[in-house]
Amino acid sequence: MVGKALRFLAAALFVALAGPAAAQTSVDEAAHGIVRVVVIVQTSEGRMLYGSGSGFVVAPNLVVTNAHVVAPARQRSEYELAIVPPEGDGLIPARIVRYSPMSELALLEFSSGPDLPALTISTVEPSPGDGVIALGYPDVDYQGATGADLLRPAPASRTSGEISSLRDTAPTGEPIPSINHQAVISSGSSGGPLLDECGRVIGVNSWHVSGSDTRETRGVSTRAGQLLEFLDEAGVTPTLNDERCLSFAERIEAERAETIGALQTQNEELASKLETADRLTRIAVVILIAGTLALFVAVCVLGMVVLSRRRGAQHHEAPANNGHTRVQTQVGSPEPFEAPARRRVGVVAIVAGAAVAAVLIVSAGIALLRAQGGTTAAIPDAPEFSGSISCTLDREASVGAQGVADMSFTASGQLCVNERTLYAPLGDDTPRYRRVIVLGEARVMDVLTIDPSTGEFRRERYPLNDDDFAAANQAVAESGAGRGCTGDSGAVARRNETLMRFAQGTPRQRLVWRCEARR
Repeated sequence: MVGKALRFLAAALFVALAGPAAAQTSVDEAAHGIVRVVVIVQTSEGRMLYGSGSGFVVAPNLVVTNAHVVAPARQRSEYELAIVPPEGDGLIPARIVRYSPMSELALLEFSSGPDLPALTISTVEPSPGDGVIALGYPDVDYQGATGADLLRPAPASRTSGEISSLRDTAPTGEPIPSINHQAVISSGSSGGPLLDECGRVIGVNSWHVSGSDTRETRGVSTRAGQLLEFLDEAGVTPTLNDERCLSFAERIEAERAETIGALQTQNEELASKLETADRLTRIAVVILIAGTLALFVAVCVLGMVVLSRRRGAQHHEAPANNGHTRVQTQVGSPEPFEAPARRRVGVVAIVAGAAVAAVLIVSAGIALLRAQGGTTAAIPDAPEFSGSISCTLDREASVGAQGVADMSFTASGQLCVNERTLYAPLGDDTPRYRRVIVLGEARVMDVLTIDPSTGEFRRERYPLNDDDFAAANQAVAESGAGRGCTGDSGAVARRNETLMRFAQGTPRQRLVWRCEARR
């Protein structure tokens, strides 16, 4: 027991140092790593199917299943083992590389066939009430099927439920930590994984039991801790994850909070840009006014110089030969005093025009400065819908709001919610932002819309059929709009536009909250 404890501690230390690995993050992706495990017997009449169970990939070319599924192949040489992948050409020969009836686990190796993804194993201790999904090939799904049918590739079946209880012993009495759950399994499910709602392995389905009086059926799974010990003893390093899987309700709440999380930074950046633009405008207006006044002064000085020179020319006297002053007058020409008077009128007109232009430009500049001052005064109102946000459910405006409560979250950035999910502006001359989300287990699409100007947060839910669900998931994968506040809002907008074509008809649920920043 000490050795097992040390090995499990080493596995946990590996997770802590390596951090969560990048692996499949949904039940749909995990399903690609589920296989049927078959035992084939060679007879005089040819090859026949003796029995089958389920298994899942834990590392390249390595599959985990139950010990009792492959036990016949250990007992008789004419029995052969093979796996049937969910897709591909068919049977892939396999061999047992580790076998442990004490933990009810076996490890198989195969060397050909498609490249099957390894499932991620969760190191988080499960709790009663957690949602779970069982994947595998239960015999109840194949009533009336022939042996040839069972040797053809087919996708795994899935059932769901909740964890009923955690036990330290198996139904057989062996000291195997186990999980009692409500996901329906049957004989063919043996060896298949029990997943959390994030698609990570928390157990291996090994037994199904019924109450002697109530006839209530429960599935029983070997816990992931036992599986990790088994793999460690076999020298296998699986993909691990130590993050808690959020429940469906928690994921919805997180998405709501993410809707608002970016508002604070967004409004702060907008205010900063407006302040900078306002400052530059003020500087430009001041320069314009100063230049206009300088031009006006220059025109006045120039006018005075011109006027003084004309006066000097008017009174200049030409000396005669006899030393007397001679004034020449031509017939038909203006009187000597008329020319200077006209010049004075022209100079005065130039100066007056410059003065009028200066007054108009200065007045326009002052008006512009006042307008800029009014805009600046309005800027502090912009980031009010940011930081910690409190929202009250508007039940009159909502449809299907039974069991829904008020909520709170944080907002920051260019409408990035909880520093994880970036929203994109609608682009329809309104201040609204949108993020469209596809929820795998519920097979629905949520359209989340926030209006920072009014504080309205709206969630509209649309059900998806199988074809639309697959197409929507493909659109999400191809959009390139990931999580985080540093993403491309343009990619989010394009993803939203693509997904909105699946929002057909009236939404199944409409929730409206009235939100405001906490003081």
